[in-house]
Amino acid sequence: MTCTITKWTPSEEGTFVLSHIPNDTIYLRLVNLKASSFNVETFGQIKNVGLDVEIERSSVQSVTMPSFSNLQRLELDRTYLTDITFEAVNRRLKYLTITNSRLKNVPGTIVHLAALENLEISKSPIEAVNLNLFSKLKNLVQLNLCNNQILFLHVTEVATDDFAKLSHLFLAGNHLSSINSSSFNGMKALETLDLQRNLIKHVHGAPKSNSLKQLDLSKNHIEELYCCDWNLPNLNQLLLGSNELTWIPSCLPTTMPKLLYLGLASNALKDDDIWQDVVTMEYLTQLDISSNHLKRAVYQSVSLALSMLDLQKNDIEVLSVPIAGKQLRIVASYNLIKSLDIKSLSPNISSLDMFCNPLDCSFNRERMWIDEEVVCVEGKKNCVPLQNITLHIDHSSVP
Repeated sequence: MTCTITKWTPSEEGTFVLSHIPNDTIYLRLVNLKASSFNVETFGQIKNVGLDVEIERSSVQSVTMPSFSNLQRLELDRTYLTDITFEAVNRRLKYLTITNSRLKNVPGTIVHLAALENLEISKSPIEAVNLNLFSKLKNLVQLNLCNNQILFLHVTEVATDDFAKLSHLFLAGNHLSSINSSSFNGMKALETLDLQRNLIKHVHGAPKSNSLKQLDLSKNHIEELYCCDWNLPNLNQLLLGSNELTWIPSCLPTTMPKLLYLGLASNALKDDDIWQDVVTMEYLTQLDISSNHLKRAVYQSVSLALSMLDLQKNDIEVLSVPIAGKQLRIVASYNLIKSLDIKSLSPNISSLDMFCNPLDCSFNRERMWIDEEVVCVEGKKNCVPLQNITLHIDHSSVP
């Protein structure tokens, strides 16, 4: 049951209102709390075990949480919070969310939250973070520091048992201009690293991780990426869309052999012989190289696992994929293809989208009669502007 208290002024009204909270309350919302400072000890008279509390739209600037608090979840949203203190040792709090605050630093006393599993501090004016602060939180699984103003990340060498359970690290929407990818090598359980929507131009170091499954560096300013010293044997998803890459990152097939999804859309990629090595990666199921500067899509073969090849919005004049696995879909719309030999396409290709080319040979075999031939026609001359077309790819099939 959720109980909401609005415009409570503890200094004038005392704690009388708390004594009337129903016994079956598990979620308590304090909206427009009228206090500049607040001690969670105030909830001590509430005997509900495992109580979750949210303080929102409040002028509260300072919060103190005693070690004996029975709260399991604390959320502070849209407050004037500049300081929060956690007394040692708190063994109850598992979920902490601070968003839209005025915090300029991650509170140092966060190390006292021994049971913490999920931590979010977002949309706050934090400019620098020492990740070692979280290294001793043995139960921390997810750390979300998105949409702050982080310019600097600091990580020193860590002990073997540091970051013991940290699986998901989100740093999207900050102001990072460079990143040392080796900094995360000590996080032995890390599966997701999200660095999208920063200002990253340079990626230094060499990530080495047996656990990492998703790496998101999309929507940055990366111009080149050398991956030959990387070692990510179990990486499933590499997202590099909306950067400034002119050449495909090096050594992907050897350093990330189990890639399922590779996103390189909206870069400045050019034709290169290395593309053949990429499209034949054994486990690759989805490859998005749309909105680049490619002029040819001629591949002797592609991975038998590949189910989606997105080539739209390039400058492609030649398309040829004679060998492919079953049910491959190719999207080649908005290119410059003037001629196409259908025999240069594998019969295993289930569909081809060629809208808005000089020649349109689009087909979908699921809608065709057996032995029906593909018919090519003159392409449309009045196409919808490119910026209004977006292909939605289903990522649900990617683990």
